[in-house]
Amino acid sequence: MQKHITIKQVLYMLAFLCGSNVSLGYVFNRPKRSGEREEAPSRSEFLSDSPWISTSGSCKGRCFELHEAEAPNCRCDNLCKTYNSCCSDFDEHCLKTAGGFECSKERCGETRNEEHACHCSEDCLDKGDCCTNYRTLCKGDTPWVQEECEEIKTHECPEG
Repeated sequence: MQKHITIKQVLYMLAFLCGSNVSLGYVFNRPKRSGEREEAPSRSEFLSDSPWISTSGSCKGRCFELHEAEAPNCRCDNLCKTYNSCCSDFDEHCLKTAGGFECSKERCGETRNEEHACHCSEDCLDKGDCCTNYRTLCKGDTPWVQEECEEIKTHECPEG
């Protein structure tokens, strides 16, 4: 039985080798020349593409926008950490925790503080950055869990 490599196998191999963004580099132990300094490591090294942080662009006012950015642009969404494509100021602008994540009676109507993670100011609805309980605590809206439920009489999906 003769074994031979098919074109399909060659193409798979090429796709695998060319599709990888990680490269291996080897530094072999070789005899040092007289007077040569020890600069290069004498072991095998693994070199990979380092995560880039773009210096072009900022997350100010762009936190968690759903915008697909191509390199060298940067992103400010919840996946930028996963794909190493965050703007350099992502943590500073988008991962704020100051002020907590809910309003208190004292915070209702407060002056906007850009250091806060969310806002209880009068303009937060327009800007889309209110704390989770702003409408119920500061505006008096009924929480959805306390609203009247519609009784379902048939097991069909509603229209629309």
